[in-house]
Amino acid sequence: MFALMEVMVMNDISLLTAPALLAIGLTEPERLFGGDEQTAKREFRALAARWHPDRCPARGATEVFQHVSRLYEAALRKLRGGLWQTPGLLVLRARDGARYKVRYRQERAFELGRLFVGREIAAYVVEKEHADLFENALQTLDRLPCADARMAAEVGRALPEIVRRFETEAHCVLVLRKAADQVPLRDLLDHLGGRMDARHVAWIVSSLLNLACYLDYAQLAHNAITLDSWFVSPSQHGGALLGGWWYAVRQGEPMLAAPAATVQHAPFEVMEHRRGDRRTDLELIRALGRELLGDASGARLARENAAPPPMIDWLRRPADGCAVRDYQTWMSQVLKDSFGERRFVKLDINVEELY
Repeated sequence: MFALMEVMVMNDISLLTAPALLAIGLTEPERLFGGDEQTAKREFRALAARWHPDRCPARGATEVFQHVSRLYEAALRKLRGGLWQTPGLLVLRARDGARYKVRYRQERAFELGRLFVGREIAAYVVEKEHADLFENALQTLDRLPCADARMAAEVGRALPEIVRRFETEAHCVLVLRKAADQVPLRDLLDHLGGRMDARHVAWIVSSLLNLACYLDYAQLAHNAITLDSWFVSPSQHGGALLGGWWYAVRQGEPMLAAPAATVQHAPFEVMEHRRGDRRTDLELIRALGRELLGDASGARLARENAAPPPMIDWLRRPADGCAVRDYQTWMSQVLKDSFGERRFVKLDINVEELY
């Protein structure tokens, strides 16, 4: 999925019409210029020879030339910043000069930058102003503890595996491995129209509570368990917590920052003192469950019969404060009272359909 970049050359660029050139937004110089400075320079010279008002008598030539000049300046800024994007392909130049390309299916903005979701990778491109949070994620992931090989094998499926980390001039980049059938939970929810069947919400919450038990063992507060950070495997009824590690801290230590969902759903006293607390992750899991059912506030769930009453009651109730106890109650009482004996309910989704 990574390879040396091939130079992208735009043919017959000087033949583009004035309306076509003016239609290219200043944030989209990739639509006009190639993916390296020398190519872009050649292309700009060809356009200048065609549209410079001293050479072109056509009405509007000055406007076109000025617009093309601004596009060229925007192209140079992007190229020198180390990021060049065309539909389905992201080209990155590391500070050491290495060039990489990431083929992606979906692009999504998040609070620190942009996420590019490929078939077997997730690439987080973080703005340099958040370099401290990026470094916090790396340090946290490098120190995740496991009691033994069995725990490592069990919990490892739900934790990030780093493929590559590097910096461009303007960004910090973290590339993580993912299974081919794993997709951001938000993409799956959007595909389903904003609401999931309660039986599928149940196994997603079960997976997250199981992971919360590990986070408690590691004495960590992840602080960003959301639809955007959890990648789900519909066929396997599992998932991985790939995003949000920028905010993770040890329980009791000061929080570095928090996304909007955490500010909204964490216990009031946690946000007041701004320290890592296991209850934050447990409350975020409850909020995620409610959002999957169609209402993150939980106010409409009972009225709309979105799920069995025991499940709704649990999702609206404050977290116990102990991940293991929460997980045991959920598995032994809530699920049984809601659905009876456990059985596998297939979620018939082809991930290719999402993209």
